[in-house]
Amino acid sequence: MSMGWLLKCVGALFVMGGCGYMGWHQSQVLKRRIQILREMVQSLLAFKNLTGNYRIPLNIVFDRISGQMEKGIADFYAELAKAFGRKDGSSGDILWQETIEKSMLFLAEEDRQIIRELGCFIGVQDVKIQQAAVDDCMRRLQERIGSLERERPDKEKVYKVVSLTIGGFLVVLLF
Repeated sequence: MSMGWLLKCVGALFVMGGCGYMGWHQSQVLKRRIQILREMVQSLLAFKNLTGNYRIPLNIVFDRISGQMEKGIADFYAELAKAFGRKDGSSGDILWQETIEKSMLFLAEEDRQIIRELGCFIGVQDVKIQQAAVDDCMRRLQERIGSLERERPDKEKVYKVVSLTIGGFLVVLLF
């Protein structure tokens, strides 16, 4: 056995391992996306409860919610609390949109769009309209979660097969 052949085998092993990892990583990204959307639904439920039962200023509502959530969603609500606390004359819709564009980049565009559309109803005087908009957003996010959950097993298989196929192709190129 020559040293060159042994190095090729070790290289092939690293290539296959790296490609396998890429497939696994994509599966984890999909699981994390579902988890984040579930957390967003929970945060909207908290928002609905805090704004429906009490007339608390929105910056305080957002600050409370940020304390209850995990990192990504908590950061979003912390930014909202700061934005609504500044009182620079901007409407709730504009502040909502700007904060989404600044701190929700970890979400897919289609998920951000669902959340972005809620901004038109944030801070409106009619609480019932705001509550209905939050309910609609939560429903759409739940549908999105259901869709992603149904697609997940097939996508995970595709990620694994494609990544290992690419790895196999690269190994053939090495030899």
